[in-house]
Amino acid sequence: MPFRSLPGSDAARSQALAAALKKSSEIAPENLPISAATAAALTSFVPRWEKEIAERADALGVQTTSTSALDAARTTLREHVSHFIQVYQLGVARGLFSPSGRASYELSVNEETVPALASEADLLTWASRIVKGDPRRSALHSEPAMAMPSAAEVDAALQHYEAKLAVQTTAKDALADEQSDVNDLRPAADRLIKDIWDEVEFALRQLDPPSLRRRAREWGVFYALRPGEPEEPTIEPPTQPPA
Repeated sequence: MPFRSLPGSDAARSQALAAALKKSSEIAPENLPISAATAAALTSFVPRWEKEIAERADALGVQTTSTSALDAARTTLREHVSHFIQVYQLGVARGLFSPSGRASYELSVNEETVPALASEADLLTWASRIVKGDPRRSALHSEPAMAMPSAAEVDAALQHYEAKLAVQTTAKDALADEQSDVNDLRPAADRLIKDIWDEVEFALRQLDPPSLRRRAREWGVFYALRPGEPEEPTIEPPTQPPA
């Protein structure tokens, strides 16, 4: 036999509440299977719930967009930092730059490779060292400034990344606030849904179980099937004429 199952997700809660509100609007108040207090609570609660759900969805959209923009900025910055150090190391190999100039970027003077840039901290550290170190190296060793990319280009990529990071951080905090608002309302949503379902089933208790469930489903009541159980008809079977 199918059994009643309360909503386990916010989408299911929204569906249950919307179905109950729609059904209650189609019936005269004196004929409602739920109490006047429950009907009033439903009418006042659903707009609040839907507002918080919508605001959370909007915040998620903004956060998703800002995260994509941040990822793109991170990729650009990583390319600039990696290419800068690669080109600089090639310049050392050609004799354009002195090996000792590596120290201006806090690279080992004997290190010919590109340092690890996988972590956020490493990427920001090396970007900062490049921006500060290139003019220092150029002045200290009387060498040309780096190009393709230049330290200025690395700096521009770094500033772009930091701007996108600030936007994404704000969006992430806003999403967390909206999620908290939904979390705060969820217990009230669950209590209201349970009250509605309890009252609807009580009002329909004289019906046979399949008919009760068919009528209760109109109010958003959800009945889960046990393994192997067939779906129940959603339409009342026709009455058989007497023999």
